[in-house]
Amino acid sequence: MSESDRAIVTKPYVAQYPDPIEFEAGALLKVEREDTEYPGWLWCRAPSGREGWVHSSFIDRVEQNATGTTAYSAKELSVTAGDDGYIIHWLDGWAFIRLESGVQGWIPQSHVRRCAP
Repeated sequence: MSESDRAIVTKPYVAQYPDPIEFEAGALLKVEREDTEYPGWLWCRAPSGREGWVHSSFIDRVEQNATGTTAYSAKELSVTAGDDGYIIHWLDGWAFIRLESGVQGWIPQSHVRRCAP
């Protein structure tokens, strides 16, 4: 990480999914639907039965079937304004961040901003 990856949460967010999809590279997934609000995100079902949003960059997809290309978790974070950390992924409306406390997960990009180096 570099200093340019620093981020600060600008408004609170409460995680929406208590038991999100997680999978390892090579997992076979079923693609249920595409997100109309956030293009590039797909509602998928993992072999475990867990469901959730997965960005298309984490899977290889052929119609309704997909294979995970890397380990992935759709864990969202509940955050408050002023929380800070590092941006790991910045993808189509969502940011995957690691807070200073060490916890990491997704929050909407509209709730976080990059800090100047």
